[in-house]
Amino acid sequence: MSMNETLNEKSYSSDISMDMNREFVWQNFLRIRWENSPVYGAANSGEVVIEPVNFDMLNYLFMRTGTYLILFGGVWSKETQNVIDQVNFYARKYGVERVYLFDFSADGTAEATIKQDITAHEYYVGPGKKEANPFAVYNYLYGEMVTRHLTNLNSWVCKKIGSGEDITYLNLYRDPVTVPNLTEPFLFLYNKDNTVDNADSGIEADTYPIVWAAELEEDKEGQVDKFFSRIGENNCAVTPYSQADYIREAFAQNGRGHSFKTEDAFREDEQINLEAVSFQVYYWLLQQKGTFLFLLAGPWCANSQAAVATVNDYAVANQVRVYMTDSRLDSKHAIDFWQYPRRNELTMTCPPMRKYFVEIWEDDLPGACVVCFTSRRGRSVQPTLSYQDETGQDHTVLRVGIPYCFAYDRDHCDANGAAPVLASFQNEAIELINISDKFVYHDPLYRELKAASYKVFYAYQADLGKKMTDITIDRTAPIVEGEMPKHVETVAYYKAHDWYQEPEDPEAVHLCTI
Repeated sequence: MSMNETLNEKSYSSDISMDMNREFVWQNFLRIRWENSPVYGAANSGEVVIEPVNFDMLNYLFMRTGTYLILFGGVWSKETQNVIDQVNFYARKYGVERVYLFDFSADGTAEATIKQDITAHEYYVGPGKKEANPFAVYNYLYGEMVTRHLTNLNSWVCKKIGSGEDITYLNLYRDPVTVPNLTEPFLFLYNKDNTVDNADSGIEADTYPIVWAAELEEDKEGQVDKFFSRIGENNCAVTPYSQADYIREAFAQNGRGHSFKTEDAFREDEQINLEAVSFQVYYWLLQQKGTFLFLLAGPWCANSQAAVATVNDYAVANQVRVYMTDSRLDSKHAIDFWQYPRRNELTMTCPPMRKYFVEIWEDDLPGACVVCFTSRRGRSVQPTLSYQDETGQDHTVLRVGIPYCFAYDRDHCDANGAAPVLASFQNEAIELINISDKFVYHDPLYRELKAASYKVFYAYQADLGKKMTDITIDRTAPIVEGEMPKHVETVAYYKAHDWYQEPEDPEAVHLCTI
């Protein structure tokens, strides 16, 4: 990874007072720190208002009513590194509490970006073919996001449609669609209902969701200052949207449209101590000194829907955060909201990312208890995952199901040596839906989930020398008679193209799912 992999000797924890999303920005964007930027730098991570978000949370922002400030860029980008201190400084100056940071790179390297043209697709055989990039198959995630939400992007970028530097992706029906190609760092104010064409494009449209934007390759003539001055001059109030807001909304009843549920995971007034982190933040956290609570889960997963409320109950009772990362890096968003088929999902186990998945379980989570499964819904599932390193050596680990909750201390040792995973549980059998006789709030399944959660939180507290607090809330409920679960997925009608050559093995581009 291009991010700073040097182990930080500062000791962290999942204490509620720490926000590791912002700590990640503080540690990995060096110019944001005062000692590296005396004019614009922050004194500590508490003065950082830039918050990394995952793909799912970004798209929830795009769907919401309100005004949001978003920065596209990453640790790998020298240009982003050079201006992020100013973005943070002026955001604080103008009273902006959150700037949402999203990186199109899955693993934090310049090569791993989903901002790829189809000419870099392995099976593209037409004119202008580029060297194949394994992430080109996921370019529809960028393209569809622009097509659906950033509809006036062309007015704000240099690499416009028709410039020769635009991006073409394959849509739901495998038709080529061309969109503008933004250049990071890209800072913009977003409101899906904005009706003012501030770019003076002359294009008639109902809305102009990008209110203002700036490509900040270099801070020419104080671009960042001018950008924020516009916000102040026009009294643009940035809408608050917290991690708790996202978690509550993402785990709401039938919000994903993939199953019949009887109730929301969280009440409107309920405190939420879960915090979603991107793969990059998750990977970085595993290298840090300290004790943490992690939850591998996603809002698309019925089993995760079942477990999150109880995990959160223990987090609230013990005043800690649980850092939740989605094994599907695109959070199944394209399937749940855009009706894409289950094809080429960007997951921790897909070919370009698999090496990181295997290395994490080999190097960071050795000996972690994994209940391996061999089938799901009648389909055969490979119980192990492997990759071959540069020397030709094979590395193989057990495949893990979700939700997977664990307490972690990279420096912890037991009688057998290092044992960073203090305790864990994997819950694959319990769903927050009517399915057979398994219902998460139905005794004794609820008791089993509470016992498993208690074990993990007890191990976390014991590692820090703290007392464990049990929960008093009781979520027991009877099985509700009613509609059976629905698992409806849209299969697109694929159109053939003379420049696209399907692989001989149809599974070659059908990537593994967790």
